[in-house]
Amino acid sequence: MPDESDFKDYKSIEEFGKTMEGSKYFHDLYLKAVNHPVRREILTMLSSNDGLSKKIIINHLLERGFIKDETILKYNIDYLIKALCIQIKRDEDSGEDFYYITQEGKIIDYLDK
Repeated sequence: MPDESDFKDYKSIEEFGKTMEGSKYFHDLYLKAVNHPVRREILTMLSSNDGLSKKIIINHLLERGFIKDETILKYNIDYLIKALCIQIKRDEDSGEDFYYITQEGKIIDYLDK
């Protein structure tokens, strides 16, 4: 049975879908991504904005009590990236990373809040 390391370099749903194990892995990953309260809040924020900086996301989550420190944000951002729900783009001028919702992440608009 394959484990997580077998899928670590996959960058699209098509890659996951090549095998039954890959499809199952992605499905489980995706459901955990969109059903977690912190990740759901991040997706909701990104859905209503055209890219947000890490600082804005951190401040929002801290103010509303979703996270207690930055390490929790990093873990959840990494999880959303792995689940193909968000992507990072670096601003060439400032060198700052901005987070954007992907098509897969837009499922948040259709889930009950």
